[in-house]
Amino acid sequence: MPRSATEQALVDYILSTIRTRSTNELLDYHSIMDVTLKEMMNNGLSASQINGLPVDFIRLFIEDGNISLEDLEDAGVDDQVIQAVNPNYTSTTIEPEPIFEPINGAFTPIMDPSQSDGFSEIPSKETILEDVRNNKALIANLQEALNRKVIDSNDLAYLGFSYEFIDRLQQFKAEKAIFPKNFSELPPLRENSSDIYFLGMPGSGKSTMLASLFAYCNREGVMRNIVDNQFGNKYRNQLVLGMVQGFLPASTDEGFINFIPVDMKYQGQTNFQQLNFIDMAGEKFRRVADEGIQEFSSYKNYLNNGNPKCLIFVINFIEKNLVESTKQDQNLQEVLALLEKFGILKKTEAVYLVVTKSDLFPSPNKQEYAVQYIANKYRNFLNACTEAKKSYNFVLKSFPYSIGPAKFSYILEDCDPETNSNLVEYPKLLLEQLENDLAYKRGNSLGSWFGK
Repeated sequence: MPRSATEQALVDYILSTIRTRSTNELLDYHSIMDVTLKEMMNNGLSASQINGLPVDFIRLFIEDGNISLEDLEDAGVDDQVIQAVNPNYTSTTIEPEPIFEPINGAFTPIMDPSQSDGFSEIPSKETILEDVRNNKALIANLQEALNRKVIDSNDLAYLGFSYEFIDRLQQFKAEKAIFPKNFSELPPLRENSSDIYFLGMPGSGKSTMLASLFAYCNREGVMRNIVDNQFGNKYRNQLVLGMVQGFLPASTDEGFINFIPVDMKYQGQTNFQQLNFIDMAGEKFRRVADEGIQEFSSYKNYLNNGNPKCLIFVINFIEKNLVESTKQDQNLQEVLALLEKFGILKKTEAVYLVVTKSDLFPSPNKQEYAVQYIANKYRNFLNACTEAKKSYNFVLKSFPYSIGPAKFSYILEDCDPETNSNLVEYPKLLLEQLENDLAYKRGNSLGSWFGK
């Protein structure tokens, strides 16, 4: 019987995270949802996972014609497993010569036929847990170690991780941001809207800010879906779902640029305001700063419209690395100068200097520290913004932002808004600033764009 749209959506999600699933889960997916072994294999089920399945389970799909012995062989399944499924099986592969020997006691070589070279090594349990203690462990390595039973959930729980976090760690899958292959495929920015630019260096947290803002707005019911740009809508949905799961967005591709059309209505108000959220890859931002007019001019005609603007400069909190903070400061100055040259500042109503990762601030007063941090570390950029404010009469504000502590770079320690106040406090702060500082004309008067 064909699956309903809802059932298929759930199956698609399960298949997208299939490499993180246990043997019992795989068996349940077939018995409860009729997910076939072929579907699992087509979506990345590893050889080690197939090796762990009951022989009778695998044989069922062979006999039904869902998969073949050759499919198992191509997937790198152990010969012993295939021979158990069909005793008449004869391997057609040539056994490779061993390509490694144990170098020392710190590493235990483990063969992984699913890899292209036929073998791989994984660190020992002690080495893996030491990396976890030092927050140096890679998510993929931890998932592989859990799948291979080099470590188990109890080992991580002993180090202070909740079982809920460990479950999310096993389910994590990095997804590339959705955007058109060619910049020319983006539809024009909506007219009679406010354009909100998120600008910053790679790793500054632009996409994470957007994800937390959209997730908050979705929970509060103040955001209306608009079909003007399907690339943007899919990207927004991707960000929201990831934040709900506690997964931070992966770094965007170098060519990434997208806009998300949203109609927003603040709680207690009746009118919607059209907003265009514009997200540009950090690498593209850096290239604009490095190459100047030539690079920026390719986007000028696209961004140049009559809409009022809000420029959000997302500043990565760098406490002690003077070289990196200086590079960031110089790039921010260059991009601000280009925005002025191309007339963007003339249409700008607000400029926000937002310092991310405020949970790492060495001060309980996050707002005060953010203001002082920018004044001390980015004084020349701040002065340039202050001078521009005098010329163009926009609002200039500095404030902090955080979604709370993350582990292994991409997984929130706590993704529940009821217990992680950062997921409410900072998106609400940003939304309130936009409400207060952006305006639209109503007759001859100027009112809040969330006006009653």
